[in-house]
Amino acid sequence: MDSIRHELSGYRLPAYVEEILTQNYCPGFMKMSMIREKDHYRFSYRPGAYRRLRHKELGLYEKIILIKTLITLCETNKEYLIRPETYLLEPELIYLKGNDVSVSDVKIMYYPDVKSLDFRYKLVLFADRIMNKRVREEKDSLDGLRQASESGDVNRIKLFLDKSIIRHERMLQ
Repeated sequence: MDSIRHELSGYRLPAYVEEILTQNYCPGFMKMSMIREKDHYRFSYRPGAYRRLRHKELGLYEKIILIKTLITLCETNKEYLIRPETYLLEPELIYLKGNDVSVSDVKIMYYPDVKSLDFRYKLVLFADRIMNKRVREEKDSLDGLRQASESGDVNRIKLFLDKSIIRHERMLQ
């Protein structure tokens, strides 16, 4: 796959965000270029060895690791002044090297979130889209994530995910 293209009109990115993204300073995002003409953008992404997330091929353990990885990437992106509220977090915009869900093998395809949804809400929506609600363990994990999100901040979500990871690792032993 050579490149992926998206267009957006009626929105204006801050100049520093354009610079950070097009110079590929931020390692959490897929390499990209953009062309801006007034309030119209054309984004072009170069996935290279990365392929779109195939969440149906992941087990619950990998899905939980992926959500934790996305939190880590979003926290890193924030260090580059790109807050998670400013971009979408959708399964279609997550790319993996192989089917590995570790931080070094996951990239986010940057696309602006014109609604600026709260990060916790985005995480729950993301989990809702990748979890199989017909599988009891996945539905229970989604419910637990939703409760952690509603009752606290991102640290509470990370604590919930860490406990889930430990529980799954014990079951695998």
